[in-house]
Amino acid sequence: MRKKLTLTMILLMLLGLPYCGYRLAGTGKYIPDHIKSIVIQNFDNKTSRYQAEQFVTFAVREEFLRRSKLQLKENLGEADSLLEGEIIGFDVIPMNYGNDISANTFRVIITINIKFLDLKNNQTIYESQRMTFTDSYEIDSGDFFAQETATLEKISRDFASSIVSSILENF
Repeated sequence: MRKKLTLTMILLMLLGLPYCGYRLAGTGKYIPDHIKSIVIQNFDNKTSRYQAEQFVTFAVREEFLRRSKLQLKENLGEADSLLEGEIIGFDVIPMNYGNDISANTFRVIITINIKFLDLKNNQTIYESQRMTFTDSYEIDSGDFFAQETATLEKISRDFASSIVSSILENF
């Protein structure tokens, strides 16, 4: 009798596991089922930083391809959803100065607005205004612009990871 009761308890526990709230991260559980494809438009660049929109757009597209099941489409007419964004701030601020009174450490701050739209139901699924991402870099004897560009690439990847997680997991 005791053995049968133990077996019954184990069976009930196993049946309850799918309903206990655990799930795999990054599965897009919060994206409506009818959304199977996405257009990710080139981000608008409202700043004076040349090519900032290219780095951000590329990183976001790559992250969606890597982490979601959505098919990336080129034309709005072929897609169920749309991701659009604009870079509204790009600042490089000197943070530390060397003995010769020239800056040798800089902080890059990028500010972005983003919106994820359900094109079939004409509604906004996710929106965030003034998202800010920062990183710093040091200048030794290298090229200032190359260091800034490398930092922009890193911030773009960090932004892409964050925004895709937010959309897929509804954070």
